[in-house]
Amino acid sequence: MTPLLVIDIGNTRTACGLFADGKIAALTHFERFSQRELKAFLKGKEYYGCVFASVVPAASDSFNCFWCRRGRGPLCRLNWTIVSKALKNKIKVFGSQPGDDRAANAYLLHKLGNFPAVSVDAGTALTTEVLDGKGVFLGGLIAPGAFLQRESLSGRTAQLKGLAKGKPALIGSSSETAISAGVEGLLTMGLTSWLAEVEKEVLGESFKSIVFTGGGAELYFKEAKKLFKPVVFDPLFTLKALALSFFDEDMRKLYSKLQKVVF
Repeated sequence: MTPLLVIDIGNTRTACGLFADGKIAALTHFERFSQRELKAFLKGKEYYGCVFASVVPAASDSFNCFWCRRGRGPLCRLNWTIVSKALKNKIKVFGSQPGDDRAANAYLLHKLGNFPAVSVDAGTALTTEVLDGKGVFLGGLIAPGAFLQRESLSGRTAQLKGLAKGKPALIGSSSETAISAGVEGLLTMGLTSWLAEVEKEVLGESFKSIVFTGGGAELYFKEAKKLFKPVVFDPLFTLKALALSFFDEDMRKLYSKLQKVVF
């Protein structure tokens, strides 16, 4: 099978992979979106078709221009409009629509079918998607991720520039470890407390699936698995969602109808 190109364009990092035979066969990351780096990644590689997600409008335009010149095969964008129609009454959203990455995570959570379920995506922002016991999307949370919090401290203070390595201490003895305790430590405790409250106050039952993904998710995963079961760490979860949507017949019909994609 000729590999499918999948791209997740985030605020500070772009993940790009080739999907073949049920798995991501090649993978790269680069800061933001870069036509030059994407061209270098694809050089000499076979691929046909692409599904992408983007939360950066300017990068979306840049990628569309790239595909018009160098793309091979159909181009699909997995967004909330597509996902909400695919899952029919399984999605309830009021107000502005969630971003493409959140749509992708909700889509794959629903396809896996273990309800209630939640995904935790730790990137520039920390985001979650919650599906109740019937698979209905309830919403989630969006909070500044560790990167944004550190950047805020570094940009607005004169002496708080350090970066501590390893697991955050409960109490930091230096500026570096105190920052780690205040950022990663509090984020981890806040997230695990939030998950427990959602189980108790909203769902009335335990999660049957908790998936952690994103570049900064491993730390939260290690702490969460001490308190919850089952917990999975899958850094490629969003890319897999993009790929699987390409081969989903119902999704193909929606891509064709709503985005005029010809397969």
